[in-house]
Amino acid sequence: MVRIRPAAGGGANVEVEPERLPKWVANFAARNGGIAAHHAEGDAWTIEGAPAGDGGPAGQTAQVRWTLAGGLPAGWLLDDDPVKAAEHLRDYALEPRVIAVLLARKGAYSVGVLKDGRITASKTDTAYVQGKTKAGGQSQQRFARRREGQAHAAEKRARDAVFSVLGNADFDALVTGGVVDGILEDPRLARLRPAVHFGDIAEPKQHLLTETAYRAVGFRILVTATTGRTASGRAKGLDSDDAVFDVDPDIQRMFYGDDDRG
Repeated sequence: MVRIRPAAGGGANVEVEPERLPKWVANFAARNGGIAAHHAEGDAWTIEGAPAGDGGPAGQTAQVRWTLAGGLPAGWLLDDDPVKAAEHLRDYALEPRVIAVLLARKGAYSVGVLKDGRITASKTDTAYVQGKTKAGGQSQQRFARRREGQAHAAEKRARDAVFSVLGNADFDALVTGGVVDGILEDPRLARLRPAVHFGDIAEPKQHLLTETAYRAVGFRILVTATTGRTASGRAKGLDSDDAVFDVDPDIQRMFYGDDDRG
């Protein structure tokens, strides 16, 4: 699935898998006639394409941020070769780490802990929560009370499940998705602080825990056109292949490579 979205104020937001970052940077250079400069700027790694010439491609700027933490230490950028800098970022993003994931949407939840890309503990459940009704009067009030009761019960089950899985778990970062604010209000979960949140998730299932953890160690890139033209899609110089955020069926191998690390 391609994840390219228009950015507020112009340009495009692109999500790139960690192992694709060096190729993406190389293709960015090819599209822009080279890279004029790259440097740390705030919490981003900024890559500047060569200025646009007469009749040439639009000069573009890319601001790269690591999704899981945002900030990119300047030490990674000491290499003059931007592709090698991208390789350093890729390697860091794919280092083994323990990630907790909490997803919730429409009465369904999935929570788990992943170590080196593998689920070590999890709970997933779906509860029926009645939709809104167009009925009026007493019927509407009755349906509203029933729906409120169902939603409250579903949230309570989710809170209990999250405490059971994450209450005493050790992990490097918590990644959330969907509507989780009500769940995290439980006093037992006060220590849980999301490092990154995704609002756009499908119905929570166990397999989505792995996909979300993998997505969290990828990179978010804001691409803008320095000539004033917007950079949004293939027609404006973004190759969809560079921005693919596919999760291979063999998600574990893609997450941390082969299993012969020892």
